[in-house]
Amino acid sequence: MSIRVLGGDRATALMAGGAAVLLVAAAAWFGVGVSSANPELADVGAWLWTKAKGRVVHVNGLSGEVDGYLDDKAGKQLRVVQDGTNVLLVDDRTGFVSRVEPSQLTVTQTRDLGAAGTQLAVSGGTAYAVDPAAGRVQRIDPVTLNAVGAPITLPGPLGAARIDGGGRLWVPVTARGQVVPVSGGVAATPVKVGEPGEELAVTIAGGLPVVVNTRAATAVTVGADGGVGEIALPKEVARAAKGGVLTPASTEGPLVPVLTPGGSGLLVVLDTSSNAVLSTRFATDDPAGLGVPQVLGSKVYVPDKSRGALIVWDSAAGGRPTTLQVADGPGPVDVFVKDGLLWANDENGDKALVIDPEGRKHDVDKDDSDVPGPTNTPKPKQTPRPDPTIPDPPPDDPPETSEPDPTRTKQTERPRHPARTATPTPTTTTTPTPTPTPTPTPTAAPGAPGAVTARSGPGRVTVTFSPSTGGKVERYTLKASGEGRPEPQSVNADGPFQFEFTGGDCAQEYTFVVVAHWPGGEVESERSAGARPCVAPAAPSNFAARPRNRGAELTWSAPENGDPSVTYQLSGAVANDAIKGTSFSVDGLKNNAKYAFKLKATNQAGESPDVASVEVDLTYPRQQYKNANNNVVDTLVRPAATKTGEAGRIPKGQYLSITVICQVKGQSVTEDESKETSDVWNRIEWNGGVAYLSETLMTTPRGSFPAPPLFECTD
Repeated sequence: MSIRVLGGDRATALMAGGAAVLLVAAAAWFGVGVSSANPELADVGAWLWTKAKGRVVHVNGLSGEVDGYLDDKAGKQLRVVQDGTNVLLVDDRTGFVSRVEPSQLTVTQTRDLGAAGTQLAVSGGTAYAVDPAAGRVQRIDPVTLNAVGAPITLPGPLGAARIDGGGRLWVPVTARGQVVPVSGGVAATPVKVGEPGEELAVTIAGGLPVVVNTRAATAVTVGADGGVGEIALPKEVARAAKGGVLTPASTEGPLVPVLTPGGSGLLVVLDTSSNAVLSTRFATDDPAGLGVPQVLGSKVYVPDKSRGALIVWDSAAGGRPTTLQVADGPGPVDVFVKDGLLWANDENGDKALVIDPEGRKHDVDKDDSDVPGPTNTPKPKQTPRPDPTIPDPPPDDPPETSEPDPTRTKQTERPRHPARTATPTPTTTTTPTPTPTPTPTPTAAPGAPGAVTARSGPGRVTVTFSPSTGGKVERYTLKASGEGRPEPQSVNADGPFQFEFTGGDCAQEYTFVVVAHWPGGEVESERSAGARPCVAPAAPSNFAARPRNRGAELTWSAPENGDPSVTYQLSGAVANDAIKGTSFSVDGLKNNAKYAFKLKATNQAGESPDVASVEVDLTYPRQQYKNANNNVVDTLVRPAATKTGEAGRIPKGQYLSITVICQVKGQSVTEDESKETSDVWNRIEWNGGVAYLSETLMTTPRGSFPAPPLFECTD
């Protein structure tokens, strides 16, 4: 194998000798050579694989130009795993992994990870090798590829594992309906996201994991604080083909595209910042040929194997999707996002595309061997030549009124209207014939409205569509599968092509049909996927707790994007899953302790992982009161809430300020001076310890037990 470097003579790099012999032997499995050159590759770029020629090229993302490449043995099935400076080549058939050193176009390490189909998850300095069949998760060093620590064994088969923004690996364990977070090579508490056997797909959106459960048609979100929420997806998602939905490994923002493979061509886009869900369908002859969707900005890019192209759909603007051709013909297209750019690679050929967030693209010629570099001049670009100007054709001759004589020439052509000798005709009187009314030409029926998109929102569903083509449309109306109000009642033929559906029930999923009205009748669109007129609520705000004896008064404000059907789930010191309203009384707690509560809002559209938290302190509210009824004999201070024993005494006639800690029920007593009878005793601070005085011998509040602001002694 040869390695192209950026030298001025464009020569093949020499193989390093001496100490490099062992490295060459290690790399022989891949057929990857070693270079001592120091090429400079673009910081914003990506490595792309071409199977037919066994070549891995590095492409400048800003120009689309190749600036370095490695030659491999043709016919291998390699996969490129790249993150920052980590570039790994994986042979899916053998489990061998090789590390590329980009600064030298050199393979520095090769390791046998022991199994075909090994997954590699790499992010910065964190890397894991996952054997999905055996259920084995092994942390590795992304530089040396050596194992770090002991492996973790989970029940297989495992789904595709991803690393979040905090360096945690999230491993789907289908057999248990869980995802297991792994941090520092150690498995943490699993998160339940479904039932055993349900297909799970993990996407890291904006640094946080989102787990799509195909059969349950839900997306489980994990918040930064570890809170778990759930967002309902259209029920049609559950009808995906075996293997479940297709989702990307990660997205740089809050949007998560979910493609339902199989016969429907359904695309669902989840916005984790607002919990909104929107969906549309792709009109394609081969829905099974659609691949893993990717998102850049608001646009979703879906590879279409049947055409070797990308289907591009703007989730913000809606409308009909467009097509970008990548390959020369049908075939797989690998699509991924890196460095804020979207890459589409024809793995079998020499074509690729790189696209920026504004949709501008560069065509990539992966077969470019005239590689530019810091010491040689890039090959000159051809100056585009303008197309030759073709003069407009002369106007057509007026039609002839008689058949021309094929034997004549211009010189002998007879006049078109030769002179004739007319015989006079007698004048006669005729009755004029009325001119018949022309029959109008029938208007052709328009095509059906297309690209119907349903987007859920607080109290509404926004329905957008593409207008009909052909024919003459007078207006568009909306049909919903349930009762509600479309606004406006109809849309003019020239748009805007949007309806707002309100008045529906959050517990119900609605589908929509756009109807084009024309002079000859009506033409209906394909029915949309289901949508709810609500979104999963955000966390409640202003969560507060006011302490009281053996409990607390909890209050909060409803989330802004909620709806009247929102209920609340309380967890922590007390659990309740169906609280209505914005307040709740907690009872039955022990005093003199602290308690934490968490609150989340929920409705039929799901729940947010974000929770409101509050802590309440039930420490005894100590108060000072004076002793009472001490005019006849000394007041005896008791060691317990009984009339026996003596912890001290207050001399007759003295009235002290005493700190009361709490109140407790004890032996009933009747005070001789006041004739008051009570079984309530006050626990007091006394000589560095505690003692008790009957309520009848103090000026503490009366009327209840305990008497506010005092608490009951519960310890």
